[in-house]
Amino acid sequence: MESLASLITVIIADDHEVTRLGLRTLLQAAPDIELVGEATDGNEAQQLISQLQPHVAVLDLVMPGTSPAEIVLWAYDHYPETAVLILTAHDRDYYLSQMLEVGAVGYLDKNERGEALLDAIRRAACGQILFTQEQCRRARDWRENVQAVWEMLTQREQDVLRLVAEGLSNRDIGERLGIAEKTVGKHVSAVLDKLGLNSRTEAALWQRNAGLDGDSTQGEKLPIRK
Repeated sequence: MESLASLITVIIADDHEVTRLGLRTLLQAAPDIELVGEATDGNEAQQLISQLQPHVAVLDLVMPGTSPAEIVLWAYDHYPETAVLILTAHDRDYYLSQMLEVGAVGYLDKNERGEALLDAIRRAACGQILFTQEQCRRARDWRENVQAVWEMLTQREQDVLRLVAEGLSNRDIGERLGIAEKTVGKHVSAVLDKLGLNSRTEAALWQRNAGLDGDSTQGEKLPIRK
């Protein structure tokens, strides 16, 4: 990676124009940073990384198109010299854990002061990992808790939960698994009790956010940027 004696090239990606304007103003005022591209969704961000190969890509966590998690994995494999920073208003342990696992170099709150973001960009351009010890602890604790809860479910309950997350009705789940609709209802109730949830919608969201597959194992571990 180039020395900081030269300009740090940066792209930003956010679907909110006001946010991009704020970032643009901040970056253009920094003498050692050059904003080389802006994207309004994940697809455009991926194209810009491929075309420009910037030192740092600053991505919004939630935007249309290719997801930031997919972009980070793709960039990690194809453009490892591009460090990806996640800028978000969603400081949830699930998202934090996911971004740490896929190889982002940092996870920053949008409420951080501008100077903090500039410092993060400079450090990322130098190859530093910006996750704090507290963030790593939160991600680890969240994953361990999810795994423990998942293992509380029986294999049949896991199967039912996976199909609930796919949006299937109890009747459809029963047909898929070869069991009675009434039996499916009992499994759904058991799942809600064990997860401490109130509805199948909450259960579906839990399963999706947990990143667990249909087996009684944790979701596949994704590479972590060293």
